[in-house]
Amino acid sequence: MSPRTRKNGGLIIHIIITAYMFLGIAIICDEYFVPSLEMICDALSLAEDVAGATFMAAGSSAPELATSVIAVFVAKDDIGISGVIGSAVFNIMFVISVCALFAGQVISLNWWPLIRDSTFYCLSICALLLTIYDEDVTWYESVFLLLLYGLYIFMMYHNTRLEAWANTLNVPFKTATREEKSSLFGTKPVAPVTEAAAVRGDVEGAGVEGQVQEREPLIRTYGTTADGEEVPKPPPPTEVEAATTKSMAPEMKDDDYSPWEIPVGVCERLYWGLSLPLVALHHVTTPDCRRPRFRRWYLLTFFMSMVWIAAYSYLMVWMITVIGFTLGIRDTIMGLTLVAVGVSAPDALSSLCVAKQGFGDMAVSNAIGSNVFDILLCLGLPWFLRTAIVYPGSLVPVESRGLMYSTISLFSTVIFLIVATHLNGWKLDKKYGVVLMIWYLIFMVFASLYELNVFSNLNPPQCPSNY
Repeated sequence: MSPRTRKNGGLIIHIIITAYMFLGIAIICDEYFVPSLEMICDALSLAEDVAGATFMAAGSSAPELATSVIAVFVAKDDIGISGVIGSAVFNIMFVISVCALFAGQVISLNWWPLIRDSTFYCLSICALLLTIYDEDVTWYESVFLLLLYGLYIFMMYHNTRLEAWANTLNVPFKTATREEKSSLFGTKPVAPVTEAAAVRGDVEGAGVEGQVQEREPLIRTYGTTADGEEVPKPPPPTEVEAATTKSMAPEMKDDDYSPWEIPVGVCERLYWGLSLPLVALHHVTTPDCRRPRFRRWYLLTFFMSMVWIAAYSYLMVWMITVIGFTLGIRDTIMGLTLVAVGVSAPDALSSLCVAKQGFGDMAVSNAIGSNVFDILLCLGLPWFLRTAIVYPGSLVPVESRGLMYSTISLFSTVIFLIVATHLNGWKLDKKYGVVLMIWYLIFMVFASLYELNVFSNLNPPQCPSNY
């Protein structure tokens, strides 16, 4: 399509395709990719923290990874790194703000998950700053990012021990409740010990002692406290706990489920008709591992979901680049705004879902933990593949100096989040959500002004082209 045709109305087609690719990413992630990840974690019997740091983070951040790969190998611009930075701000400010505004209740937060994830997120920002400071990315810098992500997984694997140690510290914050110790994905809170159960003797240590033990943390660890006292060995789960705790496997569908059935409501029919081509494409090419007859096909579901996510992300980045170029908007600004919002949709949906169930700690950890994955793996892996494997010894240029200032500004989002949470009494409510939403809008305005050379001449002008 010629520039004249695009400026005379043809650009609408690009905008429609972009919106449709957003819808495709949301559908494939929610209906296929995340369920396949949950079944992989269930089959490997992974702990919730390890699964959340690896497979679950990959599930919600797969669009960012595909976008970064395309930006490094195909587009060869900064839309990948700007998209990661934009989605990082979106996750911390916008996603948590939406959780606070639409959770439907006031949710109390525990200090340990927020401080833990924020600390490692700050380390990830420092690593990104060191990597793009000289405006070139080398192979050893990409290796450093990948090793740092390995350290994050190691820390999450030993999270229970670290949390037990942290709770012995004299900090002026609240500790987690029993229900907030439950898993983020696929499990329900453990039912409390009732008085009737204590009378029947179904639960060990019933009576007064059992009621006292009920208030103790559900997860106990081996080792010693700061005073040298031994932490007791965790007791085996009782019948009540075993009966009320589910596996991480997703909710199954019936084999007679059909995507061709027309829904009843008007809005439901509109959405069904709009998404039918995508749903039909997924239904034909990708097995739904939530259906009993495809339950063992979750690896194929995982692979095909990755293929579709990569395809949708490719088309989305292509269309957004053309839109920005036609309107004279830099690709980094498009990455900070439109791309970031689109690829962070899975993070927003999963966090809001668990926030409505009352798990504020889980929603916040999901939002911040995805940022660590975005910076260290979504950027580190494509850079490593290009500089060490595909073109050994080559460099990946970072042409936008405004991204340096935007990366530094990420520290302000973390500090603001912790301070605002502490001043608000470590709880999610509507007032807290409004404050985060305002801060998100302020950050995006200043980041865009940096990219537009309003404050100084940070970026060179775009080269003239007949495209």
